[in-house]
Amino acid sequence: MNGKRLIVSPLDWGLGHAARMVPVIKHLSKNNKVYVVCGKNSECFLKAELPEIEIIVINDLKFNYSSSGVSLLDMLSWIPKMLINSAHEHFFVKKIIKKYKINAVFSDNRYGLLFRGVECYFFTHQIFVLLPKRLKFFEVFVHFCFIKYLSRFEKCLIPDFSYGFGVSGILSEKKTLCSQKFLRVGILSRFNGLVLPNLPKKFDFLVLLSGCENQRTVLENILFEKFCNSSKKINFVRGCVALPSLNVLNRNIKVVDMLSGADLLYAFATCEMVVCRSGYSTVCDLIALKKRAILIATPGQTEQEYLAQRLDGKFGFVSVNQDKIKMSNVLE
Repeated sequence: MNGKRLIVSPLDWGLGHAARMVPVIKHLSKNNKVYVVCGKNSECFLKAELPEIEIIVINDLKFNYSSSGVSLLDMLSWIPKMLINSAHEHFFVKKIIKKYKINAVFSDNRYGLLFRGVECYFFTHQIFVLLPKRLKFFEVFVHFCFIKYLSRFEKCLIPDFSYGFGVSGILSEKKTLCSQKFLRVGILSRFNGLVLPNLPKKFDFLVLLSGCENQRTVLENILFEKFCNSSKKINFVRGCVALPSLNVLNRNIKVVDMLSGADLLYAFATCEMVVCRSGYSTVCDLIALKKRAILIATPGQTEQEYLAQRLDGKFGFVSVNQDKIKMSNVLE
């Protein structure tokens, strides 16, 4: 696209969606005017990564995970919330389209951003949503509805390899998908094409936290308890900007709230191993940099649980269940 006015809008669940749209925004902004519509969490991150880009903040509804993980009741309660939020983002962005005479919209997992008279593109690695065991009977119908709806977009762009081992697996692999509508564009990472510098290792582990509360804090507390009396050197990145600071007594633990792209690259280069959630965007960053990692899925989040299991033993990854971290010797 050249000389167009575009909107790029990533979902605001954690920072993964915003992070993987960084290379897309950079590419599109070379020859077009790009407006980014995102939530408050993504705004802080994207301002640091792309200070020249105009950002418009949308106030999304909050989706929290309980401290015990994602339950069936949680998922059922999200359905009306998601529908309301999709309607909210639709009408919010519709006003921006009219005000700035937008030609095309690029949405990362924002289902409400489908408009008549405007080219609409949708990024997702999860076309086939995995439901909990008690709802498996409903899965085929949900898959049909998702494909039907996503087919209404100009293109549905899948951030995964177009050949060989597919990172997303059954989340996006189906021979019945229309190849004209559903296109694989390769993994999206702001670190694509970069090689980690060969630097002395300052830390044994780089801990990267992100995602929805309360599970982000739950994992943070578990890992701190695991590492508090450890002799291991830990670089602990909390992935938050508005939470109270932590009281750290162990001098081997360095704590920061957030890292920019350059600082994160340095952190990757100076650690032996990464500890993180098995979120898709994080996994793609690690694959792009060929970095080993311990993956910890959010309990009850079927996508992350599937990815952690699928990637265990691949790309230098090891999977550990959150409730077994304290007993695991992988972090020792």
